[in-house]
Amino acid sequence: MKKVIAVILAFVMSLGLFACTTKAPVSDDSKKEETKDEKEGKFRIAASFMSLNNPFWIAENDVLKQEIEKRGGELVTYDAQLNLEKQISQIEDAVASGVDAVIVSPNDWKGIKPALEACQAKKVPVVVIDTKVFDGDLVATQVVSDNVLGGKLCAEALVAALGEKGNVAIIDLSTNMAVQDRMEGFMGVIEQYPDIKIVAQQDGDGSVEAALPIMENMIQANEEINGVFGTNDPAAIGAIAALDSANKLDDVFVVGIDGAKDACELIKEGKLLGTSAQYPSLLATEVVNQVYKILEGNEPDDDIIYVEEKWIDKENVEDYQKTNAY
Repeated sequence: MKKVIAVILAFVMSLGLFACTTKAPVSDDSKKEETKDEKEGKFRIAASFMSLNNPFWIAENDVLKQEIEKRGGELVTYDAQLNLEKQISQIEDAVASGVDAVIVSPNDWKGIKPALEACQAKKVPVVVIDTKVFDGDLVATQVVSDNVLGGKLCAEALVAALGEKGNVAIIDLSTNMAVQDRMEGFMGVIEQYPDIKIVAQQDGDGSVEAALPIMENMIQANEEINGVFGTNDPAAIGAIAALDSANKLDDVFVVGIDGAKDACELIKEGKLLGTSAQYPSLLATEVVNQVYKILEGNEPDDDIIYVEEKWIDKENVEDYQKTNAY
């Protein structure tokens, strides 16, 4: 059974900012010869993101670059633009170019497998950031937010705001494991309240641009929507734009997940009930720590490393923004 390391939130707040391969990294003599510059940290590392249309992923990439360059390494970033085939091709190209390791945030947690297999074939270690993959045996470790907790926090806040009854719409992303975990946490709470009904649910791509027309269609198809769960902040922001345009925002509570700067501003304006904040700086810093452990011939700390989330609303948003909003 996998051991799970919980990263305590208090530690996060006090700091501010802080491998497709087999489970055991290669540590024989030939591997040591290949990485003779390891003490200087002169590694070339690829980061593949499902998209860079979200401030959360941009913040992760910025910290990855900063932390890797601090160690004398180089980061090469790839933007898959929410296209699975493009992400697979980009990772294969990165491996062919001779990178020492791959960091990946997969667009599709199962569909990414061919890219992971390509890494394994060349003995290039993979570390997952933020979004788990299905084939965990093909990566060295996975550093992810506690997305089940994030979904739970959203549901608890929405239930309280609705007075335990009402109609809820969800803007989902079912191919993404992080979002599936959020849905697990969210529905685990909602199912305890029979007077709360899920009246609409549709996949988006985690962007404002996709969520806005989805919410417009949901409004047209449902006479009354009292709450909306955007499974990330851009989805929630897109929903808010549609509701505002239809003059329905005053009657609907919207929640999201990420803790992005734009979401915080909407909380302060009273348009977003709250967001379950993640910590891209801590995720990225921990990923770099694990990548360098592996490249230096050591084992990662564990198979999965979880970073805790925290609920942000009008009561604590200003304090959160001082050190953590991105």
